[in-house]
Amino acid sequence: MEAAELPTPASPILSLHLRPALLAGVAIVQRAGPEMLYMLRGHMMGENKTRFGNAIEEMVDCARQSRMASQLHLI
Repeated sequence: MEAAELPTPASPILSLHLRPALLAGVAIVQRAGPEMLYMLRGHMMGENKTRFGNAIEEMVDCARQSRMASQLHLI
Protein backbone atom coordinates (compact mmCIF):
# COMPACT_ATOMS: atom_id res chain seq x y z
CA MET A 1 0.00 0.00 0.00
CA GLU A 2 1.35 3.39 -1.01
CA ALA A 3 1.27 6.41 1.33
CA ALA A 4 -0.91 9.18 -0.07
CA GLU A 5 0.24 12.76 0.05
CA LEU A 6 -2.35 15.01 1.60
CA PRO A 7 -3.05 18.53 0.35
CA THR A 8 -1.08 21.41 1.79
CA PRO A 9 -1.77 25.15 1.76
CA ALA A 10 0.72 25.41 -1.10
CA SER A 11 -1.01 22.62 -3.06
CA PRO A 12 -4.67 22.36 -1.93
CA ILE A 13 -5.78 19.91 -4.64
CA LEU A 14 -6.85 16.48 -3.41
CA SER A 15 -5.81 13.53 -5.59
CA LEU A 16 -8.57 12.03 -7.73
CA HIS A 17 -8.33 8.61 -6.08
CA LEU A 18 -8.97 10.13 -2.61
CA ARG A 19 -12.02 12.21 -3.58
CA PRO A 20 -14.65 9.42 -3.54
CA ALA A 21 -13.65 8.39 -0.01
CA LEU A 22 -13.77 11.99 1.19
CA LEU A 23 -17.18 12.57 -0.40
CA ALA A 24 -18.50 9.33 1.14
CA GLY A 25 -17.27 10.45 4.56
CA VAL A 26 -18.92 13.84 4.16
CA ALA A 27 -22.19 12.17 3.12
CA ILE A 28 -22.13 9.88 6.16
CA VAL A 29 -21.56 12.80 8.54
CA GLN A 30 -24.17 14.95 6.78
CA ARG A 31 -26.78 12.19 6.98
CA ALA A 32 -26.02 11.35 10.63
CA GLY A 33 -26.17 14.98 11.72
CA PRO A 34 -24.48 16.80 14.60
CA GLU A 35 -24.35 13.66 16.76
CA MET A 36 -21.76 12.18 14.38
CA LEU A 37 -19.62 15.32 14.69
CA TYR A 38 -19.69 15.09 18.48
CA MET A 39 -18.75 11.40 18.28
CA LEU A 40 -15.82 12.21 15.99
CA ARG A 41 -14.68 14.94 18.38
CA GLY A 42 -14.61 12.34 21.14
CA HIS A 43 -11.95 10.41 19.21
CA MET A 44 -9.61 13.38 18.91
CA MET A 45 -6.98 14.54 21.38
CA GLY A 46 -5.45 17.78 22.56
CA GLU A 47 -5.46 20.89 20.42
CA ASN A 48 -7.20 19.12 17.51
CA LYS A 49 -10.11 18.19 19.78
CA THR A 50 -10.47 21.81 20.91
CA ARG A 51 -10.33 23.24 17.37
CA PHE A 52 -12.73 20.62 16.03
CA GLY A 53 -15.12 21.25 18.95
CA ASN A 54 -15.09 24.99 18.27
CA ALA A 55 -15.79 24.37 14.57
CA ILE A 56 -18.68 22.03 15.45
CA GLU A 57 -20.27 24.58 17.77
CA GLU A 58 -20.00 27.26 15.10
CA MET A 59 -21.58 25.01 12.45
CA VAL A 60 -24.39 23.84 14.72
CA ASP A 61 -25.18 27.41 15.84
CA CYS A 62 -25.20 28.62 12.22
CA ALA A 63 -27.51 25.78 11.16
CA ARG A 64 -29.82 26.41 14.13
CA GLN A 65 -30.09 30.13 13.29
CA SER A 66 -30.74 29.32 9.63
CA ARG A 67 -33.52 26.90 10.58
CA MET A 68 -35.12 29.45 12.91
CA ALA A 69 -34.98 32.15 10.24
CA SER A 70 -36.55 29.86 7.65
CA GLN A 71 -39.36 28.97 10.06
CA LEU A 72 -40.16 32.64 10.79
CA HIS A 73 -41.72 33.09 7.36
CA LEU A 74 -44.28 30.40 8.26
CA ILE A 75 -45.66 32.56 11.07
